[in-house]
Parts: sequence; C-alpha cells; structure tokens
Amino acid sequence: LIGVTFIGCDLTEIAAYREAETRKTRFLGVVSHELRSPLHGIIGLVNALVDSEQDKMRSKRLNMILNCANRLLDLVVNIMEMASLQTQRQGGRTKMILHRDPVELPKIIEEVVTLVKSSVDKRGKALVHPGIELINNVSTMPIIEADAHKCTQVFFNLITNACKFTHSGSITICSNASSDGESVEVSVADTGTGIQAEALERIFQAFEQEDSSEARCQEGIGLGLSIAKEVVEMHGGNISVQSEVGVGSTFTVRLPVTMIDITKQAVKLSLSAPTIMPRTKTQDSRASQQTDKPLVLSVDDDECNQVLIFDLLQGDFDIYKAMDGHEALAYMSDAENPVPEIILLDVMMPGITGIEVCRRVRQDLGFSPIVLPIFMLSASTVEDTMRQAFEAGCNDYIAKPLRKMELKARIDAALKIKEHPWITSKTSNANTAAGSDLRHRKKVNCLPE
Repeated sequence: LIGVTFIGCDLTEIAAYREAETRKTRFLGVVSHELRSPLHGIIGLVNALVDSEQDKMRSKRLNMILNCANRLLDLVVNIMEMASLQTQRQGGRTKMILHRDPVELPKIIEEVVTLVKSSVDKRGKALVHPGIELINNVSTMPIIEADAHKCTQVFFNLITNACKFTHSGSITICSNASSDGESVEVSVADTGTGIQAEALERIFQAFEQEDSSEARCQEGIGLGLSIAKEVVEMHGGNISVQSEVGVGSTFTVRLPVTMIDITKQAVKLSLSAPTIMPRTKTQDSRASQQTDKPLVLSVDDDECNQVLIFDLLQGDFDIYKAMDGHEALAYMSDAENPVPEIILLDVMMPGITGIEVCRRVRQDLGFSPIVLPIFMLSASTVEDTMRQAFEAGCNDYIAKPLRKMELKARIDAALKIKEHPWITSKTSNANTAAGSDLRHRKKVNCLPE
C-alpha cells in the first residue's frame, strides 16, 4: 500500500437541483390546469354564440375567437401532459396507468388523417399546405393491445409535425408488421426541410426545437415529439427518426402487439357509455318532480361553467344550480327538495371534492347508480382521477370542454336506462320492500369539516 486517495462529492447542489425541478414541474401542472378551466368556459360559451349567430361577419369573428381558444387549449393540454409524465417518473420508473384497449391502428390513423386535412394553423390557413399530398398507405395490421387515446395523440403529433415542415411534395404514412407477429411499425415520411444531424436527439426533449429563434416559421413550443416518445416507450415500443436536410424526414414508431408488464396495473374505463353499478337502497326519482321536464342538479363552483350548462340544457331540462359540494349535499339531504333525474358534478371544488360528494350520495344517502346517474365533469383526464371517480360510484366521466350534442346524448342514454321496463319494475319493488319515502331521506354532514 503506497497511498490512499480520498474523493469527496457535495450532493447538496444535486438535491437542490432535483427539488427545483420537482417544484417547477408541479407549478407547470397546477398553472396549466387553472388555465384549462376558464378556457373550457370560453370555448363552450363561444360555441353557443356561434350556433345562434345569424350575421355572417360576426359569426366569422366568433369562429376566430374559437380557433384561438382551441389552439391555446391544445398548448395547455400538452404542458399538462408533460408535467404529468415528469412528476410520475420516480426512480427511473413511470407510474402512469395506461388503458389496455384492443386497438386497430389503421382506423386510428384514418381518423387522424381526416382530422388533419380539415385543420388550420394560427393564420387560419390549411395545416396541409396547398399542393401537398397526404397519403395514407397503412395496410391491414393485427389488433394490438394499447391505449387508444394515447396512440391517437402520438400519430396526430407526428403527422401535424410533418405538415408544418413540408411545403412541397408529399407526406406518406405506411405500416408493417414483424414476421414473428410480436410488433408493428408505422412510419410517417415527408419531403420537407429535413433535420440537421446535431438536432436529431434534441428534438425529442421537452421544450426543444431545431430552430428556437424568434424568427422561426413554425408555431409550437416543442412538446409534441417529446410526448410522443414518452408514450411510445411506456407501451414498450420505440420511436426513431431518419432525416436529410433538403430531402425530408421519416419518423418510425414500433409498438408491441402486447403491452409490457409494467402496464398490468392499467384499468379499463369506458368513457362512451354509463357504467352500471350494484344497487343499494333506492328511491323513486320522479315522485317529487314539479314539472314535466327532467331535473338536473348542476354542481360547479365556477359561475361561467354553470351558465354554460344552462345554455346547453335549457329547454329540455329544469336545472338546479349548486355552487359547491356542501350546497349539493344540503340539497340532496332535504326531503322537501325534488330528487334530480341526474347530477352533473365537477371534480375539483373547494371544501369538498366532487368525488367525495359522489361517494356520500351513494353511501350515505343510498342512491344507486341506476336510479340516480352521476356524471363527473372535469378539465383533468388523469387516469388516477378517473379511477377514483368510478370507484366513488359515478356513471360516466366527461372531459371538458363540454359539447352540446355529446352531453345531451349521454344524459338521454342514462335516462333511457332508468325508464326501461325491467329497471322500473325492479326499482319499484325495491322501494316497496325498503319502505322508501323521500321524507325519510337520511341527513349527511353538509358543513365544512
């Protein structure tokens, strides 16, 4: 032994850096959500104005407002998505829950291509430049196990990205299945400007673009490719790019036919139809109706959202407005009040969340999901929030911004289920057996705790 060398390393700065990154990501997520809520109100209200506007010039200007709001909403959603991905990455492992859907990629890509062809940029011009051919050469592929919504997001980001940088020639989407049947590939090839070699890795990083100067020609903040890469890797696949400046670029996505084991924690949530859950004590929701119109209890702490609900449903429904969870529980606990046909319940509210309100209506008041459908409305599409909502007993989960036709269709579907002869007979028998009487409705704690 000749000597000993000691090397010291101060980990304080590293820990401080990680803490700062965590705080920054959390801040981005919170701010993005707070921006998303009023944007949903703007989009909903302007949509209602557009539908009723007769003057062509005013209608055109309202549509311009709508396009601006939708572009801003898309930006906010991307920031929320990236913040969510970063906060869920702990110890090198993601905690994101992916749906395990049977996915037909040809159908998804056809939908994306149709959408892109009708999209416009911030100048109001077609996203697909004049003279550009958007060619869908995707062939028949095996059905894969994947998150359908996330797959749509990936290919929408890739195809719109190709449109931004292609000013002549074509954009072609092709597909291929591996010979062993274990994976599929989809490529998006363009004849655009191409990407410099030193930027090929950087373009997949969040908030990075090949050209970040103030004079750049393309809009966006550099999140589309980053999100696409994260989502594909969570499925157990990979995304690669080949590019030559002045010739074009080809992005290739490889996805396994069966998702990797880390996603076995995934839950299957249906957003297209109400989820029917076991009934407990039931009450006749029509017994105390004072009008012929179905009564809707709208629970939201945002006055703008309440006005939007009224505009969407007036004429077909009577609407009672509750501005927070405590007011909603107080209304439901009072036997003198008519029982609504359906409850529209915002998730995030001060004092008591919509999820907790739903849980108390089910457990404390004994209203079953068949007799009293509850729809959760939220700006958040985080899977864990959706899981909690369904576990609390909601029938459906609708992401904002609300669309009139979709909302009314879902409400009508829930009411038709209630009016089915079999349901009516069963609930009537249950009411008789339980001696259900609205005057005996149990009181719950409606005061702030």
